[in-house]
Amino acid sequence: MTNNKQFYNYVIPSIGSMLVIGLYFVVDGMFVGRGVGINGLAAVNLATPFISILTSVTMMITMGGATIASIYLGMTEHKKANNTFNTSMQLTILFATAMSIISIFFSTKIAQMLGASQILVNDTAIYIKYYVAFGIFFCSSMTLSAFVRNDGNPNLAFWGMIIGALSNIFLDWLFIFPFQMGLIGAAIASGLGQLLSCLILLTHFIFKKGVLRFAIPIKEKGLITQIIKVGTPEFITQSGRSITVLCYNLVVLDMLGEIGLSAFSVISYLIIIIIALFLGVAQGIQPLLSRSFGQNEKAKETFFFRKGLKLNILLSLIIYIIMIFFGENIISLFNSDSEMIRIAYNCIIIYGGSFVFAAINIVYTTYFLATKRTMPAIVIAILRSVVFNTIFIFLMPTLLGKQGIWLGIIVVEVFVMIVSLVWYKKILLIKTSKQMLNWSYQSKS
Repeated sequence: MTNNKQFYNYVIPSIGSMLVIGLYFVVDGMFVGRGVGINGLAAVNLATPFISILTSVTMMITMGGATIASIYLGMTEHKKANNTFNTSMQLTILFATAMSIISIFFSTKIAQMLGASQILVNDTAIYIKYYVAFGIFFCSSMTLSAFVRNDGNPNLAFWGMIIGALSNIFLDWLFIFPFQMGLIGAAIASGLGQLLSCLILLTHFIFKKGVLRFAIPIKEKGLITQIIKVGTPEFITQSGRSITVLCYNLVVLDMLGEIGLSAFSVISYLIIIIIALFLGVAQGIQPLLSRSFGQNEKAKETFFFRKGLKLNILLSLIIYIIMIFFGENIISLFNSDSEMIRIAYNCIIIYGGSFVFAAINIVYTTYFLATKRTMPAIVIAILRSVVFNTIFIFLMPTLLGKQGIWLGIIVVEVFVMIVSLVWYKKILLIKTSKQMLNWSYQSKS
């Protein structure tokens, strides 16, 4: 199989899988906006930072474990790859169970901590309680999908998530409109969709379609630490979206009020889908990069990295053009309030300027992570997800007023891109120096 064909065999299903994960949130938003109203939209948006903890920690475990397993598979160390898979699954299930217990008993306190007003606190708490109650299926579907893809079955990973998403769309309609279950129905529909995804993905292991098998994990010294260490950049990246949403929630609520928060909640849904595209490309090349790294195939490693970078840049430009011409129509799918649509469209036109830089930064972070260059991946993730966004999201409105609300994220992504480029050039320089030293040594020999 050519490198080009292998690239698309992994990337296209990966994009589909990540889009489906994004759709679980977006479809909820559309049905909630139409069936519950703009307060329901605002409540779901307020709940997002807490719910995103599920995604952040699970993706840390998943990407850390999947990267290590892929490198072992590239080295034909199948027993170690299998033990990494089972250890990752164990960690995911334990974490999801703990989160479900916390959300059931402390949902109201969590909603208050997230800044929900008296008007929104009850709806926010209800959504958190019922959504995270299904956390074990939500988390397991992400972990299973990544390992199925890394085990050479990207198409099943894609279809598992697609079928789950289609069932979620139907159940959202059924529970919110005919059954009039409101936010409870939206949360339960998402959970049942994830349950179905898990059942489909499990067939890969039940029918032994790859190398990986379910087994009781063997305690291997330092493995959990290694999984967490390698997955930390992904955790920071995923958490950063929660921090960005939380920062924007505070700024928007203060400067634009609840109508502004509802508008930003719609934009948050759109951003989930857009970022899912970029992450799909990045996660599609992750097993290819890791296996190439494990096999010491430097040329293939470079090919997959550059191909992913080019595709992400192209996608970001296409998306921004679509938003310029069709943004208002897309926003109106969530709610028909004219003032909300106006605010949301103004937001996406400015915010969209960050897409191309975000697309580049996501590929760089994945490259560093997949090739076990953990330090640059962590530093870039922290700068992008914690330091720069916290500073500039608050600083730009202070300097420029309402016009500066949406500019902060562009400044963040540009600064991070510069740091990523510098670090990548440094790695290339080190590679070239080592190659020259080896050549010199071989010549003398």
